[in-house]
Amino acid sequence: MFSNRQLIFPTAMLALSVGYLVSALSLGTPIAESGLTPSFFPMLVGAAAILFSSLLILQQLRAPEAPDRPRDAPGHAHLWIVLAIFLYILAFRTLGYLVSSTAFVFALIVLFSSFEKPAQKALIALVVVGLGYVMFQHLFGVRLPTPWG
Repeated sequence: MFSNRQLIFPTAMLALSVGYLVSALSLGTPIAESGLTPSFFPMLVGAAAILFSSLLILQQLRAPEAPDRPRDAPGHAHLWIVLAIFLYILAFRTLGYLVSSTAFVFALIVLFSSFEKPAQKALIALVVVGLGYVMFQHLFGVRLPTPWG
C-alpha cells in the first residue's frame, strides 16, 4: 500500500482525524435540548477530516501509476503563508473579521493556485468568510470583531 508515496500523507491525516474524532466524542453529546453544545464543532471537523482524507486516499488509489518526476524548483510560498498569517493576526482586531478574513482567505487561495480569475477567487473568499460568519456569529453565538467596535 505504501509503495505509492502519494498515499502516505492522506493515510496519516486519516489516522489523525480518527484520533481527533474519538477525542471529540469524549466531550459529550453534540446536540442538547437547548441547541448545539461545545462538542458539536469538533465532531463536525473530525467527521469532515475523515471524509476528505478518505476521498484523497480513494483518489490516489484510482489514479494511474505515474513515474516519479523531478520536483520544480522550490518556491517561497511557505514564507508568504507565514507572512499572511502574521498580517491576518495583526489586522483581525483592527479591521474586523469580515475584511481581514476575506483578504486572508483570498491571499491563501492565490498562494495555493495562481492569480488567474481574481474575481472568482474573491467571490470564493467572500463565500467562505460569510459561511464562517454565519456559523460563529449566529450558530455558536460568538461575537466577531468589527471595525466599528
